[in-house]
Amino acid sequence: MTELMNPQLVPFSRRESWFCVSWLPEDQAFWLRHLRGGDEHTDLGRLFRLTPIDAAGQPLQGQWALRPEALSFRCEQGCLELAFADADTLALTASGLGLRLSLQSKRYDYAQRLPGAVHISCAAQDLSARLTLGEGELQLDAPWQGQRAERIHCELRPSEQGHMTAALHLYRVRPLRLDRAEFEAARSAAAADFAAWLALTLGLTPELEPARELAAYITWSCLVPAEGQLAYPAMYMSKNWMTNIWSWDHCFNALALGAAQPELAWQQLALLFVHQHSSGRLPDFVNDRYAYWRFTKPPVHGWTVAQLRRMAPAAWPRKRCAQAYDWLAAQADSWLDELGEGLPAYDHGNDAGWDNATTFLPGTPLQSPDLSSFLVLQMEELAALAELLDRQDEAQSWRQRADALCERLLARLWDGERFIAICDGGLEPAPGADSLIAFLPLLLGQRLSEQQRQILLQGLLEPGRFLTPHGLATESQRSPFYQADGYWRGPIWAPTTLLFVDALDRCGRADLGDELARRFTAMAARSGLAENYDAQSGAGLRDPAFTWTSSVFLLLGQRLLQQSEKSNVE
Repeated sequence: MTELMNPQLVPFSRRESWFCVSWLPEDQAFWLRHLRGGDEHTDLGRLFRLTPIDAAGQPLQGQWALRPEALSFRCEQGCLELAFADADTLALTASGLGLRLSLQSKRYDYAQRLPGAVHISCAAQDLSARLTLGEGELQLDAPWQGQRAERIHCELRPSEQGHMTAALHLYRVRPLRLDRAEFEAARSAAAADFAAWLALTLGLTPELEPARELAAYITWSCLVPAEGQLAYPAMYMSKNWMTNIWSWDHCFNALALGAAQPELAWQQLALLFVHQHSSGRLPDFVNDRYAYWRFTKPPVHGWTVAQLRRMAPAAWPRKRCAQAYDWLAAQADSWLDELGEGLPAYDHGNDAGWDNATTFLPGTPLQSPDLSSFLVLQMEELAALAELLDRQDEAQSWRQRADALCERLLARLWDGERFIAICDGGLEPAPGADSLIAFLPLLLGQRLSEQQRQILLQGLLEPGRFLTPHGLATESQRSPFYQADGYWRGPIWAPTTLLFVDALDRCGRADLGDELARRFTAMAARSGLAENYDAQSGAGLRDPAFTWTSSVFLLLGQRLLQQSEKSNVE
């Protein structure tokens, strides 16, 4: 498919599956993993270690390759292929070699022989597995120790003719299927499902097409089913280790779905709001088992809803607008209630989404200019929704509140040369700290004066500060706190790139927004769709297969395609 589809970086899975096969570098091995329970798994949900073997059971070295519909291993002795027949079933086929599946045996794990199959109790993960043999030989090594098996190794070896076929079905209570899934049918079904998803994925320019397929695969394969605390099918951030949905990440994934799959986009938005607290606050993240409340995330949701409504107006009937209005109003009030004439403040960098940004070095509560800017935009969207709902008095009230907050922001956090953040504890900013977060008020566009916009744009584009050949660093490259892999102290991030592209549009500099889009998409097409990027080299960092990066890549690539088509017409 593309050299970017590296199975040591990108997990193998299928839409709405809780399972994946991924490379764990600390083990130097591929594992079949179980992703329920979020990223609190201390063992990353390890189920079975997968080891290709020869006919005598000896491990083999070879090359793994990934396509959306299959994961394959090739060596001199032959070939092994795996495909998801459904969300809970892997079909396997091999020629000239076999496969060993090794369970990390823990308390109460055991295995039992059945006619033509083996039942394995994966008690630590509340799962059972049924390994069914088609052709070849199935050997089980699982010595019983009174309460559990000392170890569990299943070996699928080739027949005398050199062939092996099998299927592994995973289930919670009773097996959902007793038949043995056939590999070719599984491969074909997965390929057709991915092709349908790809057809709905935003179109890009030809040079970005290989990375478009990767972005489509990552977003498709990172969906998990509606279950437990997840009211709808949910696009996780990754199936590597960021296996939750954070309450601003979901907005960027919704935006990439907004035009062609508006119902799924709505569901991604709603996933967090169905957990909205009576105070209006959103949890920090949600997975199938629980919502986490100690932190939250910035209120980018009004900004998001405004764009989703523009993308697909027909998908936003009155009832849906009313629901969004209630959600956004409660969220806005959770930040604004009891402020009086003050400014909203973050309690921690995690609440801003910029976890360790240097803006937070003085401490908290911190009146950061991005927070008030997001809330002004949210109140503008609330005014627009109120007008659609024929609530004119409420629309006027939201506009007045937006104007008043914007006035306080400009009066208190604009020092004549830049936006500053104020720690309520009175501590001074760290000397030399220079975070990109201070430039997010550019989203206010025409609410800023011409002079303010020009000063901010000049600082944003100042050589050697934030702008690099690949985009905008999150900390000035001249800052003593800049780190190439410093999370929010240097690396380029997809969501901030999209926010600044929109901010430049609002400031009348769509040309600069286009340039940022070009730099980011070129970097991502070369380095893959990682969690973030080294601002100077453009290399991918942290989680190497991330959905919000994929979504932003698609949105910015679509922007460039539209610009190209417009230029060709002119």
